[in-house]
Amino acid sequence: MPSYKKYLIAASLLFSLTGCSNEVVNLNAQTATIQEKYFQVKTKKFLPENQYIMFALEYEYQRYFKNARELYLKLFEETNKYEYLLKYLALSFQLSDFKKVISTTDKYYIENIKQEEELLRLYSLSLFKLKEFDKSIVWAKKLLSKFETDTNLELLGTFYLQSKDFTKALDYFKRAFALNNSANTLLTLTNIQYYYTSDKDNSKESLENYISQNGYIYNLCIQLLSFYEQEKDRNKILDLLNKMYENYKYKNNKEILERTRGLLVRYISQKNLNEAIIFLETENIKDNLLLALYRTVNDTKKAYELLNYLYLKTNNLDYLAQIAILEFELASDKKIVIPEVIAKFDKALGGGINKAMYQNYLAYLLIDYNIDIKRGLDLVAKALKQEPKNLAYLDTLAWGEYKSKNCKKAYDLMKDIVHEAGLEDNEIKQHWDKIKECTK
Repeated sequence: MPSYKKYLIAASLLFSLTGCSNEVVNLNAQTATIQEKYFQVKTKKFLPENQYIMFALEYEYQRYFKNARELYLKLFEETNKYEYLLKYLALSFQLSDFKKVISTTDKYYIENIKQEEELLRLYSLSLFKLKEFDKSIVWAKKLLSKFETDTNLELLGTFYLQSKDFTKALDYFKRAFALNNSANTLLTLTNIQYYYTSDKDNSKESLENYISQNGYIYNLCIQLLSFYEQEKDRNKILDLLNKMYENYKYKNNKEILERTRGLLVRYISQKNLNEAIIFLETENIKDNLLLALYRTVNDTKKAYELLNYLYLKTNNLDYLAQIAILEFELASDKKIVIPEVIAKFDKALGGGINKAMYQNYLAYLLIDYNIDIKRGLDLVAKALKQEPKNLAYLDTLAWGEYKSKNCKKAYDLMKDIVHEAGLEDNEIKQHWDKIKECTK
C-alpha cells in the first residue's frame, strides 16, 4: 500500500520545503478556500530586511538550513510578516525538528490569515510525524473545514490509514478523487478498497474504467495486474499486458516498454518458453532476456549467435567471456579451439572482468589440458576468495593439486566435496576415482 510518505513529499513541495530556490518563494499560492477575506496582520518596518533575505536565500542555496531558518525567524520577529514564519516552519519540518514546528505554531498561530492553510498543514503533519495520531487527525479536520482541497482530503485520509480506520480513509480518498480525478489518488483509493474494505470488484472496475478512459498509465496498470495476479486470472493478465505493450510501443515510450515487455515475456514463459522466444524473435528484440531464454531451453547455438551480436554491439567483455565458454562447449574438437578460447578469456579478465565463474572456467581448462597448471591454481584461488564454499571451484582446485602430484591435498579436498555433493556428477566421480588411485 502506498505509504503516507508520498503525501509528505507532496506537501513538502507545496510548502517549498526544498529550500534551494534563488528567489523568494511565493508562499501564498492560490488555493480553494471558503474564506473571502483574510485577517490583515499589522507588519513592522525592518531596515535590513532585504539583506537578511539575501543571506537567508544564500544559506538555503548552500544547504545551511539551520542558519537560514534562524534568519527567517528573525525576519518574522522584526517584521511580523507571516511568510517568513512559514519559511521558518517549513525548514524546521525539513530538518525533522517537528517539536519546533509545534511549539512555534502554538505561539504565533492566528486564524484567517493568508498563510493559515500552510501553517495548519505543517502543524498536523508534524503531529503525525511525532506519532500523535489522534491530535494530527483533529488538526487535519480543522484544516479541511477551512480549506477543502484534494490535498487536504488526502492528508486526512492518510492519517486515518495510519490509524487503521480504513472506512474513513476510503471516504476521504473518494472525496479527493472526485475533485482531482488523479491517477495517484485512485492508486491509493483502490488499494484500500481491494485489501482493506473487501471491495475487490469495485476496486478492479474503477481501475479498468479509468485506464479505458485515460490511457495505460503504468502505475495503475501494475496495480490492476497485481489484483489479477492475486486472483490468478492469467487471461486478464496477458490481455492487459499485451494492450500495455502495444500502447507503449505505439507511443515509443522505451523505458516503460522494456519493463512491460519483461513482464509480458515472464507470463508467457510460465506457460510456454518457446512461445516467449518466438515473441521476442518476432519483435526483433535481441537482449539479455532472449539470451536467458535460449539458455533455459538449452539452445546453445542461438545463445552463441546472440552473444556475438551483443558483444559486437556493446563491446562488453562479459559477453566475450560467455562467448569463450560456449565456443568451447560447442566445439567438436575442443583441442583445436582452446587457444582461441583462452585468448578470449585473457582479454575479458585482463580488461577488468573479475567474475569468479570465468576465473574458474579458465583455470579448469589450463589444468585439465595440462597447459599451465600453476596459473590455473592461481586463478581458481582468486575465484575461491570470492566464493570460498563453491563446490565446482573446490573441485577445480582438487584437480589442480592432483595434476601437480599433491595427492594428499587433492584427496582431502575431494573427500569433502564428495561428502557434500555425492557422486552423481560424472566429472566429480571421475576425479574422485583418479585422486583415490593417486593416494594408494
